[in-house]
Formats: sequence, structure tokens, C-alpha cells
Amino acid sequence: MARARRPRVAIAVTKEANVHPPSEDPRKLAGPEGEPPVLGEYDGFEIYPMPAFAMLAVDQPAALSAWYEAALGFGVVFAGPPPHLRRRKYQDLLLVPAGPGAVPAGGGPVLYFDADGEIDALAARAAAVPAQGRSALEGPRDTPWNTRELRVTDPAGHRLVFSARRPTPDPEAAARWQEAFAAGRRPG
Repeated sequence: MARARRPRVAIAVTKEANVHPPSEDPRKLAGPEGEPPVLGEYDGFEIYPMPAFAMLAVDQPAALSAWYEAALGFGVVFAGPPPHLRRRKYQDLLLVPAGPGAVPAGGGPVLYFDADGEIDALAARAAAVPAQGRSALEGPRDTPWNTRELRVTDPAGHRLVFSARRPTPDPEAAARWQEAFAAGRRPG
């Protein structure tokens, strides 16, 4: 699969963007809604201090980047190296080259991503991409906690789950969760 490379463009930093010394309290860095400040835009992506992201060590970052684009709809924020991918705001992945002695994928954490309103379309998109390496799909399936989940293993063996609210929640399951949440409240 040949990909056209995007032309390099400069990041336009807005004059409202503030640069803070690393020693400053991070809670003070958020905007009025508690969101990180937007620093500008690059190739149609907002640039902001990422509150969290996953870094995956892989043998072939560029090839895996192409798979994430085709199968799961991630966009390329930066082609890298290393590739920086984003599906939705705050759903960022960095694909870094695996060094000598790297832990094989599959035994690490499972990454969860919100896919509300698009779980079935995402499953169809992923199923349309030919299997590569260790890639696999399971679902989407309804869960006892009233979500619908698509479980994905990427070609390198990393495990991801895309989760969405069930369109028609099970009222008994919802009642059980309401009871569990009420019982778990801290006295206040």
C-alpha cells in the first residue's frame, strides 16, 4: 500500500498559547474547561500538551502506522520518526522502534479507546483490511456493563479495545450497576 507523503508545514502557534516551566503546577496549565491549551494546528490536527498517550515499541513503525490508518481509522499527526497517530482527541499513539531486548507485544497492557457512535462501522472497516502478522478481531460484543466492545490485536501483537455505549442498554444490568455504585459511595 503506497502512501502519499504529506508536505511538511510549519506549526502555527496561537499567541494565546502559553509556555510554562516544567516546575509549574500542572493543574494550573489547563484552560477554563480543564482542557490542555491548544497550541496550534498541524495538518488538520490540534496540537496540545497530551494529557496521556501510549507508546508502542514495534519492529516496523511505518508499516504498523499504515495498518492503523487502514484498519482503525487513525490519522497521522506526524509521519515521524517516530509516527504519531491519533484517532480522536486524546487517543494518541506513538510507534517507536523496538530496541534490543524489547519485551514482545501481547503481554503488556490492553489499551481502551472510546468509539461511541461508530463501533459497528469501525468493526466493518477493520474486517475489510486483510490480516497481517498477529492481527485479529473479536466482536463487537455486548458486555455485562452495558457497553459494546470490539477487541483488536494489531499485527505486532498489541491488544486494543474500542468501547461504545450499547444502543439499547439492558435495564437489569443498569440497575445492578446503579446498586453497585450506590453501595460504593464514600460516606460524605
